Amino acid sequence: MDTKEPPLALENGLDLGKLFTTGSVLHINEDYDDTEYNAIFENNEDKIIDYIGGPVSSFEVFEKQLKPVDENGLVKKKILEEGGGLPLNKGCTVSLFFSGYWENETEPFDYTKSHKPLVVNLNENGLLPGIQIAIESMLVGEMAVFHLSYVVMYGQMGVPPRIKPKADCIFYIKLIKSINTPKDGKLDFSESNIFDRVHHEVKVLYSLGVTLHKTKNFTVAIQSFRKAINMLHRCRLADEKEENIQEKLLIKLYINLLVCYNETKQPLKSCTICKELNRLNSLWNNVKALFHNAKALRMIGQFDAAQKRLKRALQLCPDNEKIIAEFTVLTKTRASCNQAKLVENKILDSNIINDSFKTEVDNLIKNFKENVNICKLTLPDNLNAAEMDYIKETCVKENLFCNQIQKDYLLDKEEQVPIESKIDLFI
Repeated sequence: MDTKEPPLALENGLDLGKLFTTGSVLHINEDYDDTEYNAIFENNEDKIIDYIGGPVSSFEVFEKQLKPVDENGLVKKKILEEGGGLPLNKGCTVSLFFSGYWENETEPFDYTKSHKPLVVNLNENGLLPGIQIAIESMLVGEMAVFHLSYVVMYGQMGVPPRIKPKADCIFYIKLIKSINTPKDGKLDFSESNIFDRVHHEVKVLYSLGVTLHKTKNFTVAIQSFRKAINMLHRCRLADEKEENIQEKLLIKLYINLLVCYNETKQPLKSCTICKELNRLNSLWNNVKALFHNAKALRMIGQFDAAQKRLKRALQLCPDNEKIIAEFTVLTKTRASCNQAKLVENKILDSNIINDSFKTEVDNLIKNFKENVNICKLTLPDNLNAAEMDYIKETCVKENLFCNQIQKDYLLDKEEQVPIESKIDLFI
């Protein structure tokens, strides 16, 4: 496979004319490195090779499970994971993972690394015909296996010594992203009449984010939603009509981003998103926003604020089972992390701590650590120095953290600096 920006680059390129006539020899540039997507897949180890798919012992048997994609039956396909969104066209640039296998061989002869997808412009790329046909048959989020005839791949001659003559192959392809290929280069947000182009790009990113969320690829979904939001904020608006469209898109994107932040246990960021929804007058009248805002508040131990939002959500949507279930989770979490006894047993003297207080701290921290429904908890104020020292020591023993936000202290299961002060988080 040869594209303008492949993760496996050819030193001298591949002459497709020779490939289908006299044959051609591949020389791989092993020093090539594509770092465009490193940040998105930063949790993967560079040295770990995680192939998609697996070997096939008999193409003849395997072919019977597949369905033809083209009219000549040279490309056959089976969908392994369903995708969604709009069909691809020549105006798309896609990102994908793949692995290619010869018959009855255990290791792929070609593949992408687990953190470096291949980026392909479907209009200008130099892809082999079989791969082009295969990709264009897919939707974002889809993973499929293809049987590709040598006729639409490496030809009668093959590519010696690596590829045998008349070599059919199997390719597994996972399509993770599709964007509209910019026709006039990068977007210039300062130019007039830019909104139509931005609007189209944002809709593509929104559709991609929704598909990624459905396939539980939350990290990349967050990237898509945030990029779309940034584009909308940067775009110059010509009139009130464009402003209304922008606002509606922002509300949809913020709500989906809110859901993804909750899924990835980032409740402080969720609360910040809710500030934006409130600014757009789409929090207290939106059941979905209120529900997920309540979940985020519950995760940081702001139980009264969470309850207030759930009550409002029930007013808008009575007897909603998800809201009622969240009420139950909230009640149990509040009881598990009750700090009333902690306050009752505190001593005003700044240098004294009693055993009853220690016991309550031990119980509180144990319950906080074991409860999966909460990840941060604000401690009572005006604890004395000795009491705070004991809490910090206990957190160290339990591999927890005690972060300070202004004058307050926050029990935390992850070591991180809060994105905003506590005062700014709540509406």
